Amino acid sequence: MKSTGVIRKIDELGRIVLPKEIRRNLGIRDGENLEIFVENDHILLKKYSKMQDYSEIVKNLASIVNNTYDFKVLITDRDKVLFSGIEDIEINAEIGDKLLNFIHNRESVTKSSLDTYIFNDKELTGYFLVLPIISSIDCLGLIILYNENSSIPDYQFDLLKLISNMIVSKLDIS
Repeated sequence: MKSTGVIRKIDELGRIVLPKEIRRNLGIRDGENLEIFVENDHILLKKYSKMQDYSEIVKNLASIVNNTYDFKVLITDRDKVLFSGIEDIEINAEIGDKLLNFIHNRESVTKSSLDTYIFNDKELTGYFLVLPIISSIDCLGLIILYNENSSIPDYQFDLLKLISNMIVSKLDIS
């Protein structure tokens, strides 16, 4: 375990403040959930992804889409790829700033357009449809349809909505 040299007091409600530099370096944003672990006399904090808990469901849905259509699907949580139907993009690849902005701003790409997105510093250029996965008031990740050679019909955006609703319904029931 690496020491940061930072010391903080616990307030009367048991709270501590994580320094901004540490949050920025670890990609921890305001309002994000952390999971708490205890190991011997250590307290460990880890970024929590509700989507990660249901990765099998996510993988099954994405596999069905990959095997049925002429385009590929990527599903992410707030930081990394959970499912990739694209050989060059690995599971757990970090998503680039452009996609992080879609999550932060809850934006969609509703028309298939030629663009480039970055995953672990690897550029992926092609045609994309992008939809944030929103549960209650929280944006959990993205569903991305991708085709390298030709645009994806706009009506496939309904497929993204269906997949998103299926994921959210499972997360909200649990």
